Amino acid sequence: MAAVAVAAHASPWVAKQTENAQKIAAWLDSKEGGRSLGVSVVHHPSLPSRADHEIAKRQMPGGFGGVLSIELETEESAKALPSALSFFCDATSLGGVESLIEWRRKYDDGVPSGLLRLSIGVEDSEDLIADLEQGLNAVMGKRS
Repeated sequence: MAAVAVAAHASPWVAKQTENAQKIAAWLDSKEGGRSLGVSVVHHPSLPSRADHEIAKRQMPGGFGGVLSIELETEESAKALPSALSFFCDATSLGGVESLIEWRRKYDDGVPSGLLRLSIGVEDSEDLIADLEQGLNAVMGKRS
């Protein structure tokens, strides 16, 4: 019975996570946002600049999901970012309602050293963006 109750409520959660992830990916990929703060690559199929965007639109008509990844310019900043955030927990999990971030190299030495995976939750997207902005400013140094 508990699984049925969770499934009945999952759809609004997933919709909110997907909406949040799309907003956050767009901000991280913008010149005024993450790109000015040391984000070199943003991986999320919602971004029109991605080569796989058109395929993703056809294959994911319900939305692009709540997981994205970013690459920072340096390994040191990628290692430091999770602990510089307030809304994101430094943890490995997918699909929960809380936002999580992890430095992937900690678990897999075959990935780029600046790679971080974010599982976006249902918190307010503006709060999450503000948290990422202050965290990136802290680990990368204030940039103009």
